[in-house]
Amino acid sequence: MRRGDDVRVLGAPVTEILGILLENAHVHGRFTARDLGEAVAFDVTDEGAVDGDASQLFDRGRTGVGEGSGIGLSLARDLAVSLGGRLSLTGRRPAAFTLLIPVRCEEPGSEGGG
Repeated sequence: MRRGDDVRVLGAPVTEILGILLENAHVHGRFTARDLGEAVAFDVTDEGAVDGDASQLFDRGRTGVGEGSGIGLSLARDLAVSLGGRLSLTGRRPAAFTLLIPVRCEEPGSEGGG
């Protein structure tokens, strides 16, 4: 993919996933997006920490310290997989997550009608 090329991703699921991650990041988080050519990576870091067994972090009903239903990260991971992407824990202190979403390049003048 060349710089400036238009890319398409499914907006609603990506918006939902990023909303979950950004909610977790709160005010003290950091958000970056990286163009990887065939994919886009969204990195979210906050001031929290992931302690203990990270293999259960994305399980439904799993909550960290504080209130919550434990569905956010599980839902975000399921949505990422449904798009052919993945959501991964990429750092423990501070907590960092990366959403990797494959993209489809659009030809100039193409409206994506097919």
